[in-house]
Amino acid sequence: MAKLKANSTKSQILALLKRSGGSSVDELTRALGLASMTIRQHLTQLERDGLVDTREVRRATGRPHFVYSLSPRGDETFPRRYDVLAELILREVAALEPADLAMLDSGGRQALVLERVAERVAADHRGRFENKDLAQRVALLTELLQEESGFAECEKTAEGWEVRDYNCAYHKLVDSNPNICHWHLTLMQKLVGENVFHERSLCAGSECCRFVIEPQSIKAAAAPSAVATSV
Repeated sequence: MAKLKANSTKSQILALLKRSGGSSVDELTRALGLASMTIRQHLTQLERDGLVDTREVRRATGRPHFVYSLSPRGDETFPRRYDVLAELILREVAALEPADLAMLDSGGRQALVLERVAERVAADHRGRFENKDLAQRVALLTELLQEESGFAECEKTAEGWEVRDYNCAYHKLVDSNPNICHWHLTLMQKLVGENVFHERSLCAGSECCRFVIEPQSIKAAAAPSAVATSV
């Protein structure tokens, strides 16, 4: 199978399917502004190459329609920088002293290494985040995620900011390494300096890992005011 060009129609279709978790021909047609016949031709080729799967969806009325989604092989066309995490972990393991591991079980040792990885990565990037306002820090955080996964975006919300990663570099490691998500969340909090919540996860079947960044100033303003009383 030939490598797809970055901005080709097929690559755009794969990106839309990655984002949506599954789309019909009509939905892809509207999103790309192309003729449905053109979309069908590309989908046929992508399915032939093993990058797209199809399932029939029956509706309450009318004819059933087909929904297209990424196959496991299609999902793997999106980059994930496992090598970066592996290098960071090996570096921290090499720096451990026997006393660091005393009285820790396997989960504690894993958590310690990942915590130190978060500290090191945050320190490496801290200069880029200093003297920046929250909007700039969120944009920089999204750039870092984009470098890891190639598919991250951010958006301003009424409560603060939302960061979505449709191709989290680490989600396939969570089953055997449950501390991975906590490490990633800790790193984000260290970099943006605000509360970060992991609202949705690829591991739980969501279409993306969704992180909500809630400025502490908003939380403080929402807290009930203390009422002074006289005696």
